[in-house]
Amino acid sequence: MFNISKLKEILVLYKGKFASEQWPNEKYKWEAVKCFRDNWNINAPDFADMLTRSLSKTRNLLASSNNFPAETLRSFSKAAPEEVRAMFIDLFDERNDVVSRILGFKAKAAELLEKYGNGAGQHYQYENAVSTYLWLHFPDKYYIYRYSDVKTVSETLGSEYLFKKGAYADNLRNFYALYDEIRAEIQKDTGLTDMLRSLTDSECYLDDSLCTLTMDVCFFTSRVLGAPKQPVKISGLPAENSEPAEEPTETETESNAEKYDKAAFLNEVYMTESKYGSLAAVLKNKKNIILQGAPGVGKTFAAKRLAYSVMGEKDDGRIEFVQFHQNYSYEDFMMGYKPVNDGFELKYGIFYRFCRKAESRPDKAFFFIIDEINRGNLSKIFGELLMLIERGYRGTKATLAYNGLDFSVPENLYIIGMMNTADRSLAMIDYALRRRFSFFEIEPGFDSEGFVKYRRSLGSETLDLLISKIQELNNEISLDRSLGKGFCIGHSYFCGQTECTDEWLRTVVDYDILPMLGEYWFDDPDRLRRWENILHGVFQ
Repeated sequence: MFNISKLKEILVLYKGKFASEQWPNEKYKWEAVKCFRDNWNINAPDFADMLTRSLSKTRNLLASSNNFPAETLRSFSKAAPEEVRAMFIDLFDERNDVVSRILGFKAKAAELLEKYGNGAGQHYQYENAVSTYLWLHFPDKYYIYRYSDVKTVSETLGSEYLFKKGAYADNLRNFYALYDEIRAEIQKDTGLTDMLRSLTDSECYLDDSLCTLTMDVCFFTSRVLGAPKQPVKISGLPAENSEPAEEPTETETESNAEKYDKAAFLNEVYMTESKYGSLAAVLKNKKNIILQGAPGVGKTFAAKRLAYSVMGEKDDGRIEFVQFHQNYSYEDFMMGYKPVNDGFELKYGIFYRFCRKAESRPDKAFFFIIDEINRGNLSKIFGELLMLIERGYRGTKATLAYNGLDFSVPENLYIIGMMNTADRSLAMIDYALRRRFSFFEIEPGFDSEGFVKYRRSLGSETLDLLISKIQELNNEISLDRSLGKGFCIGHSYFCGQTECTDEWLRTVVDYDILPMLGEYWFDDPDRLRRWENILHGVFQ
């Protein structure tokens, strides 16, 4: 037995780092298992080649610190393939005691060293390496043994199992028993297991039994929370101390991302300060907002920078972007069965995975941005999320139809949608979804302080005159009963330049603005011709 409360404290720390640090650094373990299982064939004619391919993704698990078990084993398999094949047949024979099999493999490796070692001093096939082969072949049952790790884990959790140097058989038996007990407790943590499922992709072994996850939790416990003699910093995690590490402070986890605030937003997004204040307040209050507006007002550009400004920094790792279309489905968004080889496999969608990522860092704001939100079949895409995304139901769990597991949308996740109000080919947005979003009109920012400053920096009289005509055009569009302000011409058509030429401005007029007016007034050629003359007259 061990201290279960201590394990639960460790799991809180582990989950807090899982998506952002632990998984990116340790995902290769799940990939190594899949690679091994995809390539392993004990009866392969070319055993050495098969072995090389099977172990190709093990990375430092079998090659570290001047210890090269994989390379040595490959050399043995080339010199004596049938002897090495026989070693693996014996190792994987589950009819025999696991400890006897590990020690037997180690003993046979010593015999191969004498025959084919060419004067080498070691064979490197010790308990750590041999247990790795067992784990790769039986990932639902075994773990990787490392004496220093398991000893530290046992001491940290206050377990009754003892580990002594040189007591190989006892250490292995205690190791498997302790890790099995830890795994039994980890299996109860549905939040952690859901996080693992959401991040596991087709390149990874599914780890349904959670053996590899248990092994990684213990690795985390040993290397991050253990007590080595010298402080060690691994994978960006806090240095190990003589006492179990406390949860890191804000300064310890501070990002290196570039700072971003309201001033930076207003410098890039041409909006008045008061309007930005309203926009940020609405987003923080409602958690779901749709930026709607005419073409060219910079909705997509503004959405990402709105997220930056609320975060206080440019951290793209906390932003996800997707664009809806008519064929976009719940299976793409949340989860669904997708064809894999000869069958079907449950795959998690982009929103599901992002929610789990946000859930792992509750102290940080995350932003899910949806472009062209009204182009999709929203009821079909969101499904039961229509309730869960609502602010009042954030954190409330609901049972998902596909996997029967509980799911909730975390409170630190914000949704920003964009909608083009001038696209008449689109149906009205679903009223059930409309109730759950606030709608914020993004207007042309020609009069904003930022755009005026930008326009003056270009020093173009032609641009100044053209902008004045565009503003007159927008007034007429706003008063047109068949159009309205949602069809105005946005400022972004004239942005992003360091110098302004008449040639460029004429291109904007001829290939962006006039074609759009042609759609607006397809039944009023006289008005279209009048505005064509007005805009072309700017260049006379």
